[in-house]
Amino acid sequence: MKCFEITKCSEQERQNCIVWKTYKDLPNEMENIKCWVIKGVYQEENRQQFQKCRKCPYYQKMHQNTGISSSLSSDVAIVTCEGSINNDKTRALDQVWTSLKTNKKFKVLMDVSNVTNIYSCGLGQLIKIHKECEAHKGVLLIVGVKDTVRTILLSTKLEKLLRIYDNPEDAVKHFQNMARKEQEAIEAASRPAPKPPRVIKTRVPCWIYWKGQNPANATRCDECYKKVSNTKDPCWIVEGMVEGISFQYVNEACIGCEYFDDFCDSNEYSETEVQVKPALPKQ
Repeated sequence: MKCFEITKCSEQERQNCIVWKTYKDLPNEMENIKCWVIKGVYQEENRQQFQKCRKCPYYQKMHQNTGISSSLSSDVAIVTCEGSINNDKTRALDQVWTSLKTNKKFKVLMDVSNVTNIYSCGLGQLIKIHKECEAHKGVLLIVGVKDTVRTILLSTKLEKLLRIYDNPEDAVKHFQNMARKEQEAIEAASRPAPKPPRVIKTRVPCWIYWKGQNPANATRCDECYKKVSNTKDPCWIVEGMVEGISFQYVNEACIGCEYFDDFCDSNEYSETEVQVKPALPKQ
């Protein structure tokens, strides 16, 4: 497939085209050529050119078989990924996700059993999908994680953020439980009943709680960066970042700590549920 065969560009347009000038005498090398790469559209300064290339029929034709596919046949959207999730496939995944959002599909089952590698841009896309699903009371479930992909998720601590299942059956049960709870919530809302006020325990800073010295910590509170920075986050929260997108998870070492048990709201934090801190994606 040659670019000019798809775009039907004129002779004058071809004469001004860097690809045509370079390969017109080598027609075989023009087959399936990625002209947008030659133009350097992925570089920051060429962003406007990249937007033009994305609208080009040749670009769209070349991105039809990206190894990313989705199904909209049910309440749950199934996304299948294959190969290495690099820059091109991350963009394809983003296009699929945009389509799902348009169709208000925020319950997503992503099968990565045939994914061999995932780059940081792909990890950032997973975090984005996860956050946007939960913002719309949906969920992203990932199944089929193995080998290199599992190692990457473990090393980046994203296994604490993302919901990962070893097999599709368990993921389906999760969706079924969600549907059951949603139905129960609808039925409960139809039955007026007074709700007791929720008692929220006010958390004091850890250095006040421990009176300057946590007995399990060799560092005095006055020297601890948590007190020095006067952070508003609980001391059991750890910051992580991938592709300019920050997220938080619970430090496993804090599980069972007296201070953690006193002030950690089990509805907000647990070993598997973490809060994602909004951040602008890296440009």
